[in-house]
Amino acid sequence: MISLNKETDLLWASEKYTVMAKGYNFYKDIQGKMREAQSAEDYMEIEKRIVRLKQKPFDKKALINTLEHVWGYFKKTADESDKQQFFSLLDELRDAEDEHFDEIPYEIHLYMHYLLQKYPSDYLKQSTFIKK
Repeated sequence: MISLNKETDLLWASEKYTVMAKGYNFYKDIQGKMREAQSAEDYMEIEKRIVRLKQKPFDKKALINTLEHVWGYFKKTADESDKQQFFSLLDELRDAEDEHFDEIPYEIHLYMHYLLQKYPSDYLKQSTFIKK
């Protein structure tokens, strides 16, 4: 049986980029609570917070920051055309008038799937940020 701590660790590993894209402050808050958690109740509260945060819209600045973080998994292996396409999509997102998004914009989300398929990362494969 998985301990509650391990379960929460797995949940955080799968959700941290999604939370980060909702707001970097939310990410830092959960990260701090993960460090401080000592009881089953602490971990249950963290899990509830993650579930609530997932309901929030994506913040444009936080989404861009998160995409740049995720790019770090691809930057050493990606070829120049993939890099140019990624940053072109990121520029389109920066230029978007919307400040919040209910979903990750389709084109960049699809491109993240493409990158993950072309340049596999076991860690990113478990992330709901790309899997959604």
